[in-house]
Amino acid sequence: MPALRLLPAAIAVALASAPVLPQEPDSALSCPPPAPLRLPERLEDDEPGVTDIYAETFDARPGSHVEFRDSVRLVQENQQLETDRLIYDPVTGRIDVPGWLRYSGPQLNVDAASARYDTQARSGRFDALTYSIPGTAARGSARSAELLDPDHARLQTFDFTTCPPEQTDWQLAASSVEMDLEAGVGTARNARLTFKGVPLLYSPWLSFPLDDRRKSGFLYPGFGYSADDGFDISVPWYWNIAPNQDATLTARWIEKRGPVLGVEHRFLTARQSGEFDIEWLPEDRRTGDSRYYGEFDYRVRPGSGWLGSVSLRRASDDNYFIDLGSDLNDSSIQFLRSAASLRGSGRYWALEVAADDFQVLDESVGPTREPYRRLPRTTLNIDRPLAGRWRFSFDSELTYFDREAGVTGGRVDLFPRVHYDLLAPGWHLRPSVGVRSVAYELDGAEASSPTRTTPIASLEGGLAFERMLDSGRIQTLEPRLFYLYVPYRDQRDLPVFDTRELTFGFSQLFHYNRFSGPDRQGDANQLTVALTSRLLEADDGFTRLEGSVGRIFYFSDLKVQLDDELPEQRGGSATVAELSWRPARQLALSAGLQWDDETDETRVARFGLNWQGEGARQAALGYRFRRDRVDQADARVRYPVTDNLNLVGRVTYSFEENETLELLGGIEYDSCCWSLRLTAREWISDRDSDKRTAFFVELELKGLGSVGRAPYRLFAGLP
Repeated sequence: MPALRLLPAAIAVALASAPVLPQEPDSALSCPPPAPLRLPERLEDDEPGVTDIYAETFDARPGSHVEFRDSVRLVQENQQLETDRLIYDPVTGRIDVPGWLRYSGPQLNVDAASARYDTQARSGRFDALTYSIPGTAARGSARSAELLDPDHARLQTFDFTTCPPEQTDWQLAASSVEMDLEAGVGTARNARLTFKGVPLLYSPWLSFPLDDRRKSGFLYPGFGYSADDGFDISVPWYWNIAPNQDATLTARWIEKRGPVLGVEHRFLTARQSGEFDIEWLPEDRRTGDSRYYGEFDYRVRPGSGWLGSVSLRRASDDNYFIDLGSDLNDSSIQFLRSAASLRGSGRYWALEVAADDFQVLDESVGPTREPYRRLPRTTLNIDRPLAGRWRFSFDSELTYFDREAGVTGGRVDLFPRVHYDLLAPGWHLRPSVGVRSVAYELDGAEASSPTRTTPIASLEGGLAFERMLDSGRIQTLEPRLFYLYVPYRDQRDLPVFDTRELTFGFSQLFHYNRFSGPDRQGDANQLTVALTSRLLEADDGFTRLEGSVGRIFYFSDLKVQLDDELPEQRGGSATVAELSWRPARQLALSAGLQWDDETDETRVARFGLNWQGEGARQAALGYRFRRDRVDQADARVRYPVTDNLNLVGRVTYSFEENETLELLGGIEYDSCCWSLRLTAREWISDRDSDKRTAFFVELELKGLGSVGRAPYRLFAGLP
């Protein structure tokens, strides 16, 4: 029966007007369960495409209509139509359902007062219908639904919501909705969105997509408020340029700064992709200047195993992110990096040719401290097996460094080495020997062509023990040794282009250089002793507890230093300890410590605690300490006051400056069909410790979308 095909098409506009994802019932909010999936029971001998009709009474006369009465049920594959009376005229091809009907399908449930359908014209009408979407809370009604032909339909007096029937807090309604299924476009007349009886949106004409095909049109607006800039309102418009490219144009108005235009353009082909974003203030009322920020990302695959990329970042002035940033991270941006590269790789090799440049935004960075431009930088890495357990690796780099002030020039770095990998169950041994050579061609230096050649030898080995505990868990014990020998070479005549002393941590216990770049190769005659232990669940391997401790013992003083620093006379490094503990699946604790027993002081300390409780309960506490640099604590919490109301907060405090860096507080109200978030935030906006205060509002209508600024990602980046 074609009538079964009509019903989903006629109501498809409900799905298109508000795309809804399946929702689980929220027990904490006592929300009603989602609409059931009312599918017919399939028989084993059912054939695809065959329509079965069941009725208690059947009346058929020659040359007249056929009438089914009492408990009529039409079943076609996974669709079903139920009614008390159905009349079919084989001459005209018309089907009439004069009374109630109930349609059930995989995508829609419909109840209507009456219906008729012309099988020859393939058109029909349903009156006084209500619908629901199985697996979701989406529901609605329409005075009538007409199928004009297989590709066009019209709904009169249509509405949609995801709220329970007894409390329709928000509703999307229209006096009429027309849809073109072939073009995938719907058109609503007198469309209006109300929330708690208050109109939020009205449009005499509204166009929207009926399927997953993209369509040009306005997106939901955003708005906020800051004490410095006043109200901030943005209205984005989406432009579907072509199947492989689109753009979003955003008209933004900042009360105390003026209008802002934002453009985002994206494109994608079989070998290329790119994205261009720009924000432009024609005239900032507070500074009197034209201001902008733009970024461009481009990727291309010219051939198998090759990837080219371009990344450009530029701002009109140093204070762009300080004035227009939305949080502490934006305010702390020091550099904008632009780069271009071409990378290729094979089974045993990887080659890259790259170049980069930096825009310095931090006023405290002088000309002699600015990062160097690398124009270009070429690297070739080889790692391939040899006979038996032998393996050969080769790391190389050729770079030209340029800057307005200081020494400039080219550098070549070559590091071939041979490894022997001896692996067996429960133990391993890896000796390695290589030679690292660096040569320069410089401008503005006393020595124009300095060089350095350094042999590097290492031996790394370890054991792995495990035992089954009485609790059924597995405990491991993994001792590890690493010996490194690098003879001293005088490197005071070598420039420092991109080399810094590495931040010391557990991974540095097993590294062949304590510096980040080849301008300095640290001398070494040292032995690392480390121990790791894990507590694992035997059934799924879940790591309940993991702890590591290690230290480097120096057999000679560390002579190679940056600049003209004196040799470091120490018997060993700081002791490094790391701990990760999950006493429960919802609780994670991590800690780290670097203790210098020679100076009897803590160099580095960190602590993190993340707890995920029932419902919306979540809390996190973090602490970071690095001597003479950082001493900060960070606390975040989301706490439900009631089943519907959550309080959120965050405090970031610096003990070194005795100052709050960021303070956030907010309220989240969550119901079955809508959420409201009110957030106030204060943060350090510049290097003079000036603060900004802003307020953000977001209203989310579940199953429809959100209005306002995106929610603050309170627990982003936490395990």
